[in-house]
Amino acid sequence: MAFKSIKKLLGLEKLHPEIQYFLDNANLSIAIPGSFLVMLVELFAFVNTFFYTFKEGQDPASWLLYHRTLYLGLFLAAAQLFAYAVYHKRTKKPFSRVWLDLSILFFVIALLVFANFISIDDYIKHEQILVFITIMLFVSCLFMIKPYLAILLIIIPFSFFYYLMHITVGVSSATQINYPIIMVFFILVNVVRYDQYLKVAENNVVNRELADKLRNASRYDFLTGLKNRNALNMDFENPKNPSLNSNFIIMVTDLDDFKSFNDTKGHQFGDIVLKQYATILQENFGKKYCYRYGGDEYLLVLPEISEEEFLKKIKACEAAIKNEFHFSGGYTRGYVSNSKDLHVLISKADQNLYEAKGSGKNKIIGSFD
Repeated sequence: MAFKSIKKLLGLEKLHPEIQYFLDNANLSIAIPGSFLVMLVELFAFVNTFFYTFKEGQDPASWLLYHRTLYLGLFLAAAQLFAYAVYHKRTKKPFSRVWLDLSILFFVIALLVFANFISIDDYIKHEQILVFITIMLFVSCLFMIKPYLAILLIIIPFSFFYYLMHITVGVSSATQINYPIIMVFFILVNVVRYDQYLKVAENNVVNRELADKLRNASRYDFLTGLKNRNALNMDFENPKNPSLNSNFIIMVTDLDDFKSFNDTKGHQFGDIVLKQYATILQENFGKKYCYRYGGDEYLLVLPEISEEEFLKKIKACEAAIKNEFHFSGGYTRGYVSNSKDLHVLISKADQNLYEAKGSGKNKIIGSFD
């Protein structure tokens, strides 16, 4: 149990795809302001070196070229990440997790290289190493990097910079004590931040799954799995429904003498018959177009096909039943531009169903007129 907790804490466990996507999408969003900020700072610093050269009368080929190279390199690393993130955010095109990780990693490595080489130059001149500390804090807090990788990205630059300090000016006793404390602090910042964000991502996924279940429960019949009346209203009250403003075939159908199944063989057997008929309808007409309208009544809302093809599918349903039970139906055809048109057609189809029931049952009555 403890080992599993440590694996999770270090980010070694495989994440649920939706949680991983949540983290990747967060990194994509963070990349835009983060890389843009770095671009601005480096561009300002790069341009400022030319003002400094002019003001101080420095030779352009002097030590400033060292700084300019670092400024320009980091600017380009930030620019590639910025361009990648903006492109996918604006176009909303699917992004490759591998390419996103590589783009972020390239940017982070450029930051770490910059931090080491700029700050060691300052250290040799007996100036503060604030650039190194600031960039390490920036790296620790910016992206949702898995802790095991973040630990490497913190320990390696810290160790390398310590080595550079040691072989140049040397390391004071105070630095020997404070330096590892700062490094551990940055590691803890990353681990705690990642853990908190991971909990947020997990809660979001759980909430989304619950919302999907509730949405499905409100749209689908629990017994048969077909769409229900609520789904029918939602489908045809939506003006963006691409099926609107076209002709439909509407059929209302129910099981003949269904009450007798419940009375003589029990409700459980009746449920089996309901599910069986629902399965036959969706296999022949498609689940997308089948609704459980209520009780043993079903509704078919079909994009226009020929009457011959429609009746052929009805025959296929009758064959699939194998005389285990019978059904009746009433159908009609008409133009649907909104839910009001639909319900007018449903009413006509329902009248044809009653006519079929009243004339002996086990019949399909309707017209495409």
